[in-house]
Formats: sequence, structure tokens, C-alpha cells
Amino acid sequence: MLAFDPGERISVENAIKHDFFHDLHCEEDEPTTQPVDSFDFDFEKYDLTIEETKQEIYEEIALYHSSKAQKKYISNRKEYPEGMLHVKYDRLTSHVDVARQKKRPKKKKSKKISSTKLKV
Repeated sequence: MLAFDPGERISVENAIKHDFFHDLHCEEDEPTTQPVDSFDFDFEKYDLTIEETKQEIYEEIALYHSSKAQKKYISNRKEYPEGMLHVKYDRLTSHVDVARQKKRPKKKKSKKISSTKLKV
């Protein structure tokens, strides 16, 4: 059940049904909802510096105190639905992109088959 890579984790619904939680499981008392949008967790895909992390925290706090920040958030979310950190910090490479590259099977070089004449 515990996996560091979010792509390898089981869903919440499957985790709740796991034998480990058998005594706690009460389907009538377990509301479900739509998954959180990937835009809001874009930061998990990257290794941010301390200063970049501070900036992201500051901007998150500003959402609760500034209508200007809220408008900017809504605009960015429409323009970049999968997240916009790659735009703000152009040096970033996503953990997800790196993982995808590692999982891709390497293409095998095809050997050229030379045609030979058969002697009969």
C-alpha cells in the first residue's frame, strides 16, 4: 500500500477495502469525491530549491488574502491545466518525465539481413 511514487500507489477506494482496514471500513460513512486537480500538486513533480519552495508557499498563502492572487491562479489554471511550474522555472525536469523515460523500452537496433543467392 505504501509507495513513494504516486503512480504506483493504490487508490483510496482500494486501500479502504484492504484487509488491514477491515475493522474500520464502513462504506455508508465513506464519502468519495473527484480527485484533486494535478494543477494544485504540480510542485510534487519537481525538485525545487529552498527559495522556490518559499515562493510557492507565499503564493499559496496569498490565495487566501488577495483577490489579485486568486484571479492570477484562475487564469494560470485555465492556461496550464497540468501545472505551470515548468513555465516559471524553465530549468525544471519533472520526476514524472524522468520516470517515463526510464520505463520506456529501449529500441533494439535491427540487423540488416543481407540477401544471398541460393545455389540450386
